[in-house]
Amino acid sequence: MKILNVYNNQLKMIKEADHIYGISSVVTEGYADSISERVKEGVPVELIVPLHVAEKLKKSLYLKKIEALKNYENFKLMVMDEDIKVGLIVTDKRLSLNLYKKEGIEYDISTGLFSSDSKAIEWGERLFWYCKGKADFTKMQI
Repeated sequence: MKILNVYNNQLKMIKEADHIYGISSVVTEGYADSISERVKEGVPVELIVPLHVAEKLKKSLYLKKIEALKNYENFKLMVMDEDIKVGLIVTDKRLSLNLYKKEGIEYDISTGLFSSDSKAIEWGERLFWYCKGKADFTKMQI
């Protein structure tokens, strides 16, 4: 299905990465499983989620996955106390950027911007570090 192209490309990015930075206001089981696998393989992963997603994670089927990762030094899950209207995955090799639809209510899973250009990756890293500066640096309390 064409609608899954963005999702499948992002999972491939995660699988091929030597480090992963992410910002997300949504979570899926596929993302969670892929991230968990990479953390257990020793890949550094830093994720930022808004508070409302962090609260959902504490009450959902993802709780066991997060608990299994909380003692890994190469995994950081940070919480930002404002609504994030972007999906960003930045690795050492690629950038993926997804936005909400025009109304700002619904996440657009069907379109995304991908790049392997070094300037795009640098831009994505700067966006991540900017948001990280606004996030709670302590690991999410489970």
